[in-house]
Amino acid sequence: MSSTSYFCTEKQCDKHQPALVKLICDELKISPDQMMDFELCVADTQPAAIGGALDEFIFAPRLDNLLNAYTAVEALIETDGSLKSDPNIRLICLFDNEEVGSQSAQGAASTLQELVLRRLSSGGSQTAFEEAIPKSYMISADQAHAVHPNYSDKHETNHQAALHKGIVLKFNSNQRYATTAITTTILREIALKSGCPLQDFVVRNDSPCGSTIGPIMSAKLGIPTIDIGAPQLSMHSIREMCCTSSVSQAICLYKGFFEKYPEVFSSLKF
Repeated sequence: MSSTSYFCTEKQCDKHQPALVKLICDELKISPDQMMDFELCVADTQPAAIGGALDEFIFAPRLDNLLNAYTAVEALIETDGSLKSDPNIRLICLFDNEEVGSQSAQGAASTLQELVLRRLSSGGSQTAFEEAIPKSYMISADQAHAVHPNYSDKHETNHQAALHKGIVLKFNSNQRYATTAITTTILREIALKSGCPLQDFVVRNDSPCGSTIGPIMSAKLGIPTIDIGAPQLSMHSIREMCCTSSVSQAICLYKGFFEKYPEVFSSLKF
């Protein structure tokens, strides 16, 4: 038998709808023949808006999880004045692909965070990284489901996260969240010293529980971790809704964490 090799001569531009190809090529100022390949992600371009009778709500795409990404960066910038007296290294990690899967080269399940942390601790002893792990603390900050006024029965009676009531601590006995009694105690102390309100969230036992990158990273690194987030409605919709209070409350809490964690950690006995 003789084998025959077949080579595909079809151009990439011929595989897609002509109107879409023209739109992309016109934007990039190239001809269709120059298009090698593309990856197209569609996103809502409508600007975020503040609304409500008292301007108390934020309506925006991708609040989950741009709200925590923004507030963490703001808190890190605003606490730069106390860096000189901090015995620890302050770090935030903003990962890609969290909503569609963390198993990627740049996702939370990758080795990126471990490699960065190892390089940061490389100036010490050979075991500096391993010694730093139990002394460290990681906040997994993702948004939380606020109680919906039309579906309040979907929430535990005493654990209904409400808008304007503070950042939410997430608990789950099946380890869908990384929160523990120890990590909760530490953050409660930080929040108390910083004047930041907190509230608790527990999924009903007869309901499935979503997860975050908290358990992924804590299992990979062994760092004590807590899962928290700002309350919001319409989670994962093209247009999400949260309260304006959450922005200042999150910045307050993250600033308190960056500045007060060493003091709180050293004051507790485990």
